Amino acid sequence: MPIRKVWRDWFGEFLGSVDVLELDKIDLCDAEHAERKSAALALLARLLSETQSALVLVDAGRDLAFRSTCRSAIECSVHLFLAETEDGYIDLLRSDDEVSRRSRAKKFMANGRGKLAKEAEKHLQEFLRRSAGAKGRFQISDIQTPFPRQTHVYREISADAAHVTWTSLVRHLHEIRPGWIELKIEPSITESELEEAASILAFSLLSGMKSLLNLVPALEDKFDLETVFEAYKKIYLSGKPKLA
Repeated sequence: MPIRKVWRDWFGEFLGSVDVLELDKIDLCDAEHAERKSAALALLARLLSETQSALVLVDAGRDLAFRSTCRSAIECSVHLFLAETEDGYIDLLRSDDEVSRRSRAKKFMANGRGKLAKEAEKHLQEFLRRSAGAKGRFQISDIQTPFPRQTHVYREISADAAHVTWTSLVRHLHEIRPGWIELKIEPSITESELEEAASILAFSLLSGMKSLLNLVPALEDKFDLETVFEAYKKIYLSGKPKLA
């Protein structure tokens, strides 16, 4: 089933209003905290890309994939909140990346023991030595934000759509009568789940844009966040009875 037309129209209008900002032409060379602001722009770009992908999927009737992609949008939005509120966000991001790369490098070396080229093994060992003090991985679901609904829906989508879990697998199995199970390649999701995904995707765009505008105040006069939020609020409240 498609998302409600009012949501589809809202997403189209939001994406159109972002085009006016010309984000790809912003010059941050002499800006204070340029690196953090650049990361925020990259995060918003990824959030917009995930949104466009989600809309392509839902327009094609791929509702479950749409719901999964909304999870990625939430992640981008929460990262934008961190970029806005944490002075050490870049260090945190790099540390998380370093820990992840170390873990992958160790696993790769263990699996390829005796099979790796000497030069490749040397580079991996040097990297592991250089990054020996890396620490600080973080989980999106553990981050405290003023918007607990984001974290809740993120975890719900992780469990029932994005990850391989018993809950997500049950979607593909449907008992048509006692002893007979029908396998569904493209299972449907409930109206409530679809509404939840659409509303949290919209909220993630709003939250992410709010964080970017706070980080790059020069954009504030070019984007009427309050008007866009009021339109969102009206649509969200009209669909609230559909939520489980």
